Amino acid sequence: MNRQHLSDDELIGMLYGLGNMKDDAGHLADCSECSERLRAMGQARAATVDAPQISGRMLATQRQQILERLGQPSSGSWRWIPAAAAAALLAGALFLSRPVHVSAPSARPAVNTESDAELFTDVYSMERDVEPRAAAPIRSLFQEASFEKEGQ
Repeated sequence: MNRQHLSDDELIGMLYGLGNMKDDAGHLADCSECSERLRAMGQARAATVDAPQISGRMLATQRQQILERLGQPSSGSWRWIPAAAAAALLAGALFLSRPVHVSAPSARPAVNTESDAELFTDVYSMERDVEPRAAAPIRSLFQEASFEKEGQ
């Protein structure tokens, strides 16, 4: 048989019962290298699947240690954390609920007629110009180029 060796993906598929097993099983019967790789993968899988052996005595000891730690009083610094958090929240609430002082409006007139006249003049002059202000430098470039050609 001139078939190449099975890839790792094909071997893993066979290990988990996936893929085309008829063709692959025939190749495994003929190829000792692929069958050895499949056997090694199976051993690695079996080693990871096996549960570790933990005795009941070890679990009971661990449980007893946990219960002892839960029964011990906590250190003094941990008792003050809820009180400090409540005080911080209270201080924040007081800061946010304080009244805002608004200053009285100034005696200046609400409408400045001088600046309004300037605004209307500027707007009217912008409306009269057909060419945008940004296009002026570009237009001057074309005018300079046309003068150079005339002088030659």
